Amino acid sequence: MSVNFYNNNAEQLAEMYLSKPFEEIHVSWLEYLVPVLNKPNARILDLGAGAGRDSKYMAEQGAENNISVTAIEPAQMLAELGEQQTQGLNVNWLQDTLPDLQHVTQQEISFDLILLSAVWMHIPNAQRARSLRKLASLIKPGGQLVITLRHGPKSMYHYSDQPSREQRHMFAVCSDQLLHLAKDLGLTPLLVTDKNTDVLGRSDILWQTVVLKRN
Repeated sequence: MSVNFYNNNAEQLAEMYLSKPFEEIHVSWLEYLVPVLNKPNARILDLGAGAGRDSKYMAEQGAENNISVTAIEPAQMLAELGEQQTQGLNVNWLQDTLPDLQHVTQQEISFDLILLSAVWMHIPNAQRARSLRKLASLIKPGGQLVITLRHGPKSMYHYSDQPSREQRHMFAVCSDQLLHLAKDLGLTPLLVTDKNTDVLGRSDILWQTVVLKRN
């Protein structure tokens, strides 16, 4: 299970995730985030929030406008590190998973922006339509959904030399597939980037960003 991998390697992964600033990781879609951060009382959902890098940045940048961030991280050990990162900020941490997002749904909140950074590759094909439908239902009209797509090996080992090398399994992603699913849900593409090199320097991994708007 990938959740076990993230729990068992939380500290090493957090160090890696926090080694690069938000602006460098997400430079391709920053122009779409700025209006949300300038909107008073906007609500943001950070799915797969990891060690809290993205939630922290968005909460800090939107503090003057009372921006609230809901951070979702299924791996409890990683979420605890994320909570430490965002202490004192307007960030509410929840444990939840796609495709159901039961805890988020119970909040009865809709969001101006939903971010899935390095999450979509963990969702099996059979669950993607249902997952996207759930996400679309949580976005306010005119709101945005940002999904980063990881192109590379479908399984990765922990990078240390521990005797028990754990795998995290991933599934192939395709922007065309995502756009096809989005069209059926009334989500219009605002941005589909080219595949870009990995900011962390992993030569076999490329990233692509898709920004969708709810009509």
